[in-house]
Amino acid sequence: MKQATALNILKAGHNVFLTGSAGAGKTHTLNQYIHYLRARKVTVAVTASTGIAATHMNGMTIHAWSGMGIKNSLDDEDLQRMYERKYLRSQIDDAQVLVIDEVSMLHGKQLDMVNQVLKFFKQNDAPFGGVQVIVAGDFFQLPPVSKNNVANRDKFCFMSNAWQEAKFKICYLTEQHRQHDNSLNVILNEIRAQSVSDASIRRLLQTREHKLEADITRLFTHNMDVEQINQRHMASIGGHEQVFVAERKGNDKLVQTLAANVRAPERLVLKAYPLAIITIRVNKAKQRN
Repeated sequence: MKQATALNILKAGHNVFLTGSAGAGKTHTLNQYIHYLRARKVTVAVTASTGIAATHMNGMTIHAWSGMGIKNSLDDEDLQRMYERKYLRSQIDDAQVLVIDEVSMLHGKQLDMVNQVLKFFKQNDAPFGGVQVIVAGDFFQLPPVSKNNVANRDKFCFMSNAWQEAKFKICYLTEQHRQHDNSLNVILNEIRAQSVSDASIRRLLQTREHKLEADITRLFTHNMDVEQINQRHMASIGGHEQVFVAERKGNDKLVQTLAANVRAPERLVLKAYPLAIITIRVNKAKQRN
């Protein structure tokens, strides 16, 4: 499906699951729809399953927006206490459309709780209290974090009661906007589907003798290894260190949640390569009358 087709389905007011491989334009399509809604004064809540994803969308986590936090369940007393929070009641009452990005990392019980909260606050038994819900993500990517004794079928949000109630229309974006090399795109999609062809394996093996003169991007599973590489490169740069210290303000819980997910450290040390001073002379031509 093309982005334009998905956008038309979103504009029709359906609950939508927007998906596709990396580079298919999920975030771009979401942003187009968000701009469309805001231009028409429709209140849209922009959220995501993690803090980093939320900052990419200029939104907040669904946990913070809904008020459910890190709870595993909500009873009537919990809902009533949440309803008494004026700011929470105001933002949920105003919401006409709810966007949840990176939904693959949202646990099924958390989506059920969002459904529960919206029904309670809106006093409406329709799915998600009658709010249009757009969830976006790729279930071939990162799954929800759960306890070891939780079965897969119980943790994915597409197995939740809320997902079944919402009757999401699936918009699977198929155009690739990030990779222009079709052979590379084929390999990436085969890896994504865990079905790599012999032809792709042969093509990958042909690259193992390539010599790269410049520094290459390295991937590590642990932050400690990343930090060691970064510090080694930092030490090789001459010049004066510039230190930037983060300042915090706002709701304590929200600030702590954001700080835990931001990739930059609170004390950021940067260096600049020595710059050569270049003098540029500009000759102005005299204008003739």
